[in-house]
Amino acid sequence: MYKILCKKAGVILIIMSILGLMGCGNDKYTVKRIEKALTEKYGGTFEVLALGNRYGTMTNDYVRADVKAVDSGVVFSAKMNTKGEIIADNYAGVLVSKQLEDMLNSNLESEGITAKSCMTGFSSIDTGEIEVGISFNDYIAKHKPESFGGYLVVKESPNNTGAAFINAFQKTFDTIKNIELVANVWIIPEESYDDIIADFSRLPEVDNSWFDNKNTLNYFKFVMSTDGVKMAEYEINQHFQGGK
Repeated sequence: MYKILCKKAGVILIIMSILGLMGCGNDKYTVKRIEKALTEKYGGTFEVLALGNRYGTMTNDYVRADVKAVDSGVVFSAKMNTKGEIIADNYAGVLVSKQLEDMLNSNLESEGITAKSCMTGFSSIDTGEIEVGISFNDYIAKHKPESFGGYLVVKESPNNTGAAFINAFQKTFDTIKNIELVANVWIIPEESYDDIIADFSRLPEVDNSWFDNKNTLNYFKFVMSTDGVKMAEYEINQHFQGGK
């Protein structure tokens, strides 16, 4: 009986190993299909960073992936069906958002603040699909976003002041034709910043809960609109200095 049980256990282990290898092989095959389908759709080179839900179950007929566009460096989400067709992605929108992010990051840097942003446009009206490669000004004119919101990761530094921070946002606000800017601002210790940014940069989207287990110093929400700024310089200074 003992020998029979051992043999059965051995067979089960072999089957599990084979299934594991098949799953690994399946994922590699799926990754290649997604990358190929995106290249055929948009041109350029794409790299799948992570796979989410898989098709092949009773409830899923598509696979979701986090994808990096190698040429531009943007990270976005894509869905591919069982036929190898891309049925949904937000590549065009992320390309537009990157133009704003680069502008905001640059304006902060000119004020002595090191930061990386992840922003999205919001509109209450349907203006159709966003064209791939559309300029930021054309996007504003055609799609009429009412606000831009998202997340800003700021590196701890004595150069971080409320005045410098507001100046950077004001420059951005003026350039984008006074469209409201909303940022969830997370201040990161200098020694942890590079590691957190490395992970942050691989996300197609993020929320405040992502920071729960991260080494952070402080958090505040910043809003700039045609009504002005709802936070005084000294309050921002307090957040940068570790106060509430």
